[in-house]
Amino acid sequence: MATLTAPPTAAFTFTSSSKDSPITNSPFASSSTPPSSLPSTLPPTTTTLTTPTSTTTTTKRKHSLISTAPPQEKPPNYSHQITTSPSITPFEKKVYHLLLTIPPGSFTTYAFLSAHLKSSPRAVGNALRKNPFAPGVPCHRVLSTGNALGGFKGKISRKSADGVGGVDTLIEKKTLLQKEGVRFDDKGRALGTPFRGFK
Repeated sequence: MATLTAPPTAAFTFTSSSKDSPITNSPFASSSTPPSSLPSTLPPTTTTLTTPTSTTTTTKRKHSLISTAPPQEKPPNYSHQITTSPSITPFEKKVYHLLLTIPPGSFTTYAFLSAHLKSSPRAVGNALRKNPFAPGVPCHRVLSTGNALGGFKGKISRKSADGVGGVDTLIEKKTLLQKEGVRFDDKGRALGTPFRGFK
């Protein structure tokens, strides 16, 4: 007995109404009533449009505060001025450089300076009297033996109960030392041990 095999049925594809649609060429196109197996209307096509979301980033700039204060002046380089000064003798330069090694709040004596320089207290006193850089180069930190004020700017102290005797320059010398932290007794003598760590 022979077996008959039916030819495969072609699938129909329907799209939305179009003049070029393949349905116009089908056998059902001339019929006024579409077959019940065919849908009378095609389902509407829904298109979803996705719009990318744009993100805007705002950067805030931090404005720096502009200071209106005037710039601070650099302190004078006294060491350089002493070295390059043409009107200062070599001995005076040595004395002035030693004065720069005495820290604020300390004091020394003419005797200790002269011993370090292998000179005399009188020669040290003459060099201090000519100091053109006072009080930046602190000759006011040099006292006489016994921690008395001694002299300052060419004037010496008078014999008095306070060690100053009303001399303006010595009052100035004592005031400078007090501002730096040096203390005095009631007789005008500095309290503490004289500085000797010269470099």
